[in-house]
Amino acid sequence: MTNRAEAAAATRNNLIENADRLLYEKGYQDMSIVDITKSSGVAKGTFYNYFDTKEDLLLELSKRHLGGLTEEISTFSKQQPKESIQNYMIAYVKIVMASGDNMARSWIRFVVDPKNQIKWQFDLESLDNLIRLLVENQKLDQDTPVRRIAEMLITEIYGIIFSWCISPDTINPVDSVKSFCDLQLESILQNYTK
Repeated sequence: MTNRAEAAAATRNNLIENADRLLYEKGYQDMSIVDITKSSGVAKGTFYNYFDTKEDLLLELSKRHLGGLTEEISTFSKQQPKESIQNYMIAYVKIVMASGDNMARSWIRFVVDPKNQIKWQFDLESLDNLIRLLVENQKLDQDTPVRRIAEMLITEIYGIIFSWCISPDTINPVDSVKSFCDLQLESILQNYTK
Protein backbone atom coordinates (compact mmCIF):
# COMPACT_ATOMS: atom_id res chain seq x y z
CA MET A 1 0.00 0.00 0.00
CA THR A 2 1.27 3.48 -0.82
CA ASN A 3 1.55 6.23 1.77
CA ARG A 4 -1.50 7.92 0.27
CA ALA A 5 -3.54 4.70 0.41
CA GLU A 6 -2.42 4.10 4.01
CA ALA A 7 -3.45 7.64 4.97
CA ALA A 8 -6.85 7.19 3.29
CA ALA A 9 -7.39 3.86 5.09
CA ALA A 10 -6.41 5.47 8.41
CA THR A 11 -8.84 8.37 7.86
CA ARG A 12 -11.67 6.00 6.96
CA ASN A 13 -10.93 3.85 10.01
CA ASN A 14 -10.81 6.97 12.20
CA LEU A 15 -14.26 8.01 10.98
CA ILE A 16 -15.66 4.55 11.71
CA GLU A 17 -14.14 4.34 15.19
CA ASN A 18 -15.37 7.81 16.17
CA ALA A 19 -18.84 7.03 14.83
CA ASP A 20 -18.84 3.86 16.93
CA ARG A 21 -18.00 5.83 20.07
CA LEU A 22 -20.48 8.63 19.29
CA LEU A 23 -23.22 6.15 18.53
CA TYR A 24 -22.78 4.73 22.00
CA GLU A 25 -22.59 8.18 23.64
CA LYS A 26 -25.28 10.07 21.72
CA GLY A 27 -27.38 7.50 19.93
CA TYR A 28 -28.20 7.29 16.25
CA GLN A 29 -30.69 10.17 16.09
CA ASP A 30 -28.48 12.67 17.89
CA MET A 31 -25.23 11.80 16.12
CA SER A 32 -24.55 13.98 13.07
CA ILE A 33 -21.97 13.83 10.32
CA VAL A 34 -20.54 17.07 11.77
CA ASP A 35 -20.14 15.31 15.14
CA ILE A 36 -18.32 12.44 13.46
CA THR A 37 -15.97 14.62 11.42
CA LYS A 38 -15.27 17.02 14.27
CA SER A 39 -14.47 14.12 16.59
CA SER A 40 -12.27 12.61 13.86
CA GLY A 41 -10.39 15.87 13.28
CA VAL A 42 -11.33 16.14 9.60
CA ALA A 43 -13.41 18.54 7.52
CA LYS A 44 -17.06 17.67 6.90
CA GLY A 45 -16.36 17.26 3.18
CA THR A 46 -13.79 14.57 3.95
CA PHE A 47 -16.59 12.36 5.22
CA TYR A 48 -18.08 12.22 1.72
CA ASN A 49 -14.82 10.94 0.26
CA TYR A 50 -15.49 7.71 2.15
CA PHE A 51 -19.25 7.45 2.70
CA ASP A 52 -22.30 8.79 0.87
CA THR A 53 -24.46 8.99 3.99
CA LYS A 54 -24.37 8.46 7.74
CA GLU A 55 -26.32 5.25 7.13
CA ASP A 56 -23.54 3.93 4.86
CA LEU A 57 -21.03 4.50 7.63
CA LEU A 58 -23.28 2.74 10.15
CA LEU A 59 -23.66 -0.23 7.83
CA GLU A 60 -19.88 -0.43 7.64
CA LEU A 61 -19.78 -0.28 11.42
CA SER A 62 -22.29 -3.12 11.61
CA LYS A 63 -20.22 -5.20 9.20
CA ARG A 64 -17.20 -4.58 11.38
CA HIS A 65 -19.00 -5.73 14.53
CA LEU A 66 -20.54 -8.76 12.82
CA GLY A 67 -17.61 -9.57 10.53
CA GLY A 68 -16.35 -12.47 12.60
CA LEU A 69 -19.83 -13.97 12.67
CA THR A 70 -20.27 -13.82 8.90
CA GLU A 71 -16.90 -15.52 8.53
CA GLU A 72 -18.14 -18.38 10.75
CA ILE A 73 -21.17 -19.10 8.57
CA SER A 74 -19.41 -21.81 6.59
CA THR A 75 -18.38 -23.51 9.85
CA PHE A 76 -21.94 -23.30 11.21
CA SER A 77 -23.28 -24.75 7.97
CA LYS A 78 -21.45 -28.03 8.60
CA GLN A 79 -23.48 -28.63 11.77
CA GLN A 80 -26.98 -30.04 11.96
CA PRO A 81 -29.58 -27.39 10.99
CA LYS A 82 -31.07 -26.70 14.41
CA GLU A 83 -27.65 -26.56 16.07
CA SER A 84 -26.26 -24.44 13.24
CA ILE A 85 -29.01 -21.84 13.34
CA GLN A 86 -29.11 -21.76 17.13
CA ASN A 87 -25.34 -21.23 17.32
CA TYR A 88 -25.57 -18.42 14.75
CA MET A 89 -28.42 -16.72 16.61
CA ILE A 90 -26.63 -17.02 19.96
CA ALA A 91 -23.41 -15.62 18.49
CA TYR A 92 -25.37 -12.71 16.98
CA VAL A 93 -27.10 -11.73 20.23
CA LYS A 94 -23.83 -12.09 22.16
CA ILE A 95 -22.21 -9.55 19.84
CA VAL A 96 -25.11 -7.17 20.45
CA MET A 97 -25.00 -7.81 24.21
CA ALA A 98 -21.26 -7.08 24.29
CA SER A 99 -22.04 -3.62 22.92
CA GLY A 100 -24.47 -2.98 25.77
CA ASP A 101 -28.17 -2.21 25.87
CA ASN A 102 -27.62 1.53 25.24
CA MET A 103 -25.85 0.76 21.97
CA ALA A 104 -28.53 -1.76 21.06
CA ARG A 105 -31.20 0.92 21.60
CA SER A 106 -29.33 3.16 19.16
CA TRP A 107 -29.19 0.34 16.62
CA ILE A 108 -32.94 -0.24 17.02
CA ARG A 109 -33.62 3.44 16.34
CA PHE A 110 -31.44 3.12 13.25
CA VAL A 111 -33.04 -0.11 12.03
CA VAL A 112 -36.66 0.96 12.48
CA ASP A 113 -36.19 4.02 10.29
CA PRO A 114 -37.76 2.94 6.96
CA LYS A 115 -34.97 4.58 4.95
CA ASN A 116 -32.39 2.32 6.61
CA GLN A 117 -33.40 -0.98 5.05
CA ILE A 118 -29.77 -1.73 4.24
CA LYS A 119 -29.04 -2.99 7.79
CA TRP A 120 -32.04 -5.32 7.66
CA GLN A 121 -30.88 -6.55 4.25
CA PHE A 122 -27.34 -7.17 5.52
CA ASP A 123 -28.58 -9.24 8.47
CA LEU A 124 -31.14 -11.05 6.33
CA GLU A 125 -28.53 -11.93 3.70
CA SER A 126 -26.24 -13.40 6.37
CA LEU A 127 -28.96 -15.73 7.64
CA ASP A 128 -30.08 -16.48 4.10
CA ASN A 129 -26.49 -17.46 3.29
CA LEU A 130 -26.33 -19.81 6.29
CA ILE A 131 -29.56 -21.58 5.35
CA ARG A 132 -28.53 -21.77 1.69
CA LEU A 133 -25.26 -23.42 2.74
CA LEU A 134 -27.20 -25.90 4.87
CA VAL A 135 -29.11 -26.82 1.71
CA GLU A 136 -25.90 -27.05 -0.34
CA ASN A 137 -24.33 -29.24 2.36
CA GLN A 138 -27.42 -31.46 2.15
CA LYS A 139 -28.42 -30.77 5.75
CA LEU A 140 -31.74 -29.34 4.51
CA ASP A 141 -33.85 -30.36 1.50
CA GLN A 142 -33.58 -28.56 -1.83
CA ASP A 143 -37.17 -27.28 -1.52
CA THR A 144 -36.44 -25.46 1.76
CA PRO A 145 -37.96 -21.96 1.60
CA VAL A 146 -34.64 -20.33 2.43
CA ARG A 147 -35.72 -16.68 2.27
CA ARG A 148 -38.91 -17.20 4.26
CA ILE A 149 -37.07 -19.02 7.04
CA ALA A 150 -34.32 -16.37 7.08
CA GLU A 151 -36.98 -13.64 7.40
CA MET A 152 -38.65 -15.46 10.31
CA LEU A 153 -35.33 -15.94 12.09
CA ILE A 154 -34.08 -12.38 11.68
CA THR A 155 -37.45 -11.12 12.89
CA GLU A 156 -37.07 -13.33 15.97
CA ILE A 157 -33.52 -12.07 16.60
CA TYR A 158 -34.62 -8.44 16.29
CA GLY A 159 -37.58 -9.13 18.59
CA ILE A 160 -35.31 -10.66 21.22
CA ILE A 161 -32.93 -7.70 21.05
CA PHE A 162 -35.86 -5.27 21.23
CA SER A 163 -37.25 -7.07 24.30
CA TRP A 164 -33.83 -6.98 25.96
CA CYS A 165 -33.58 -3.23 25.34
CA ILE A 166 -36.95 -2.71 27.00
CA SER A 167 -36.11 -4.89 29.98
CA PRO A 168 -32.36 -5.60 30.22
CA ASP A 169 -32.62 -6.77 33.83
CA THR A 170 -35.19 -9.48 33.11
CA ILE A 171 -34.54 -10.58 29.51
CA ASN A 172 -31.47 -12.64 28.72
CA PRO A 173 -31.09 -12.76 24.91
CA VAL A 174 -29.09 -16.00 24.94
CA ASP A 175 -31.75 -17.75 27.04
CA SER A 176 -34.46 -16.30 24.78
CA VAL A 177 -32.73 -17.68 21.68
CA LYS A 178 -32.40 -21.09 23.31
CA SER A 179 -36.09 -21.07 24.28
CA PHE A 180 -37.12 -20.09 20.78
CA CYS A 181 -34.97 -22.82 19.26
CA ASP A 182 -36.24 -25.46 21.70
CA LEU A 183 -39.90 -24.49 21.28
CA GLN A 184 -40.17 -23.48 17.63
CA LEU A 185 -37.12 -24.00 15.46
CA GLU A 186 -37.44 -27.76 15.16
CA SER A 187 -41.05 -27.47 13.97
CA ILE A 188 -40.06 -24.77 11.46
CA LEU A 189 -37.38 -27.04 10.01
CA GLN A 190 -39.07 -30.44 10.38
CA ASN A 191 -40.44 -30.64 6.83
CA TYR A 192 -37.04 -29.77 5.35
CA THR A 193 -34.62 -31.74 7.51
CA LYS A 194 -32.96 -34.78 5.94
